[in-house]
Amino acid sequence: MLKSLLLIFSFFLAAAGLFHSENQNPATENNKSILYEKVYLHIDRELYSPGDDVWFKSYLVSGISHQLIPGYKNVYVQLVTEDGTVAEEILLLSVNGTANGDFMLPESLPDGTYTIRAYTKYLRNFGEVSYFHKKIVVAVPKSSLEMEENLTGRQPSKIDVAFLPEGGSFVLNAINHIAFKAIDETGKGIDVTGKVVDETGNEVVFFRTQYKGMGKFIMMPQEGKSYYALLDGFPDFSYSFKPARPDGIALNYRTDDAYLIFTLTRNLKIYHRQEFLLVASHKGTELFRSQLTMNEFQQAMRLYKGLFPPGISQITLYNHSGEKMAERLVFIRNAYEKKVAIVPDQKEYKSREKVEMTLLTLLPENDTILSTVSVSVVNEDYFSASGNNQTIESYLLLDSELKGSVESPASFFVDEPEILGNEKLDLVMMVNGWRSYYWNELEQYAGVELPGWADYGLTLEGNVTRLWGGKPVDYGKVVMGPFSRNFLFEETTTNEEGNFSFDKLYLKDSALIMINAETKNRSKRTEIELEQPLEFDTLVSADLVNSVCLDIQVPLKFSREIYYRKMAEQEYIKDMGSILLDEIEIAGKQGPETADHFRLYGEPDHSFTITSDDWNYADITDYLQTRAPGVIVTGDEIRIRAGYGNPLLLVDG
Repeated sequence: MLKSLLLIFSFFLAAAGLFHSENQNPATENNKSILYEKVYLHIDRELYSPGDDVWFKSYLVSGISHQLIPGYKNVYVQLVTEDGTVAEEILLLSVNGTANGDFMLPESLPDGTYTIRAYTKYLRNFGEVSYFHKKIVVAVPKSSLEMEENLTGRQPSKIDVAFLPEGGSFVLNAINHIAFKAIDETGKGIDVTGKVVDETGNEVVFFRTQYKGMGKFIMMPQEGKSYYALLDGFPDFSYSFKPARPDGIALNYRTDDAYLIFTLTRNLKIYHRQEFLLVASHKGTELFRSQLTMNEFQQAMRLYKGLFPPGISQITLYNHSGEKMAERLVFIRNAYEKKVAIVPDQKEYKSREKVEMTLLTLLPENDTILSTVSVSVVNEDYFSASGNNQTIESYLLLDSELKGSVESPASFFVDEPEILGNEKLDLVMMVNGWRSYYWNELEQYAGVELPGWADYGLTLEGNVTRLWGGKPVDYGKVVMGPFSRNFLFEETTTNEEGNFSFDKLYLKDSALIMINAETKNRSKRTEIELEQPLEFDTLVSADLVNSVCLDIQVPLKFSREIYYRKMAEQEYIKDMGSILLDEIEIAGKQGPETADHFRLYGEPDHSFTITSDDWNYADITDYLQTRAPGVIVTGDEIRIRAGYGNPLLLVDG
């Protein structure tokens, strides 16, 4: 039966012919722009143990163009436990779209799955789904017995399968492309096989998953028939298809080199002429619209791929009354999407051997690009069992555009022997696209001015009262400073209730400041009470976070590696039986000073020559933190990466 359906499909596709859109020019005069932004964190890895440092770089970009947002903005980053408790938080100042930060995980931190959550004050207007989320695992060393217990395979205790007709309608007497997804109780996809049967138990079509619990099949429902889906190995599972619509339209999509082909299919027994309007949009902006007429039971339409921006676009079909008949999300990949390549100087390296890399731009000839990059080099075992779950490409183009969670979104951009990346992405469009295209919900904010966009720097508030009597100091003077060499003092005036506020304070790190207040008669007998406004979210919904970000699986290699590392560290703890050597003295002789030799200290990792172009830095620590890789300045303390204690600084040798 399936073979005959495919032959009928091919015949009518050829008879209908392929034609271009009648109007392929953008028609956006009725669209209102949406002011929207996205924040992405490049985190160095996914698996950690207590005491490790979590390094990250934030990218704050336009939600429309994905270009870095210029100027200054605050980015709030939190480390959230499985029950929604905030374990760590840090405020970053994004300068021209980027900022750097880290979390030092305490040695006492319990093992488990944590979520790194990042947002701006402006994104609060759109809710949790607009925030950045990334799962990490903090694992304590475990014995082989404990690891085996955690890795014991099991049959899912609960399974759920959704069947989703392409375009939204299950159409009677028409070829329907049906997508499906099977998930376990954790929300992750599982492999299944099964079949669709009619009310008599006769098999109509066999199906199996293709990738992460997703798959698709073709069937044609007929009058007087009922259809059920059964799964192999799950005798209690049965899914009943809703009755097919006699007046529906099935919308199928496929690619053909540089073109996209959309095929409309209706009930075979409808013979009259029907008029439709096909509208293509991208992030709430209409790309084009085209009128089309159906005289047969199928009609195909070919559109040039270059009409669509990279990422997700929405195809909607309306009838002559404006009723939505079918809708489909499509994912367009740019043939020139890779802009950079990293080329190491050799393929293999020894321990502690220097690695030199060349960063190449993959751009057309005579083209240039101004951008910023971040690179992390870690052991491949420090990612989840399925590999790196998230990249800036997958976040900006895929999972931030869809409501609900996408399992291992980075993997959908990788070709595999069994399935290509484009095929994976199309399955996601057919499955997750049913939940919601996020930009549909953002349409309500088009042309609306929302608070929080101009949020940068710190705010310090307080109240001034008279030392005797406690009455408010109205219209008194409050002076704060000094908190940096370039900006020494800030002054403001209290209101009638004695309240004052300092806004837009820009500090790169912690600092000691002094605040003085006096009355309008210049009396200094005052008392100051400070109130720093709470900027961070203190209540985080664990259920909501987990609904937009799935857990990751810890590979056995990582568990073994941290266990052996812990055992090696314990060998050097004298209280646990190690041998303690007698005290030894190390004597050194200072060699002659030469132009290319740094006496006893050896060659430096980095050396800098101060020029007049560097005079805009506040001091030497400000200069080093900006110019020297890995240097972190906290108050008067300087450390390099995860090192402890102040390093040795040499000036002119």
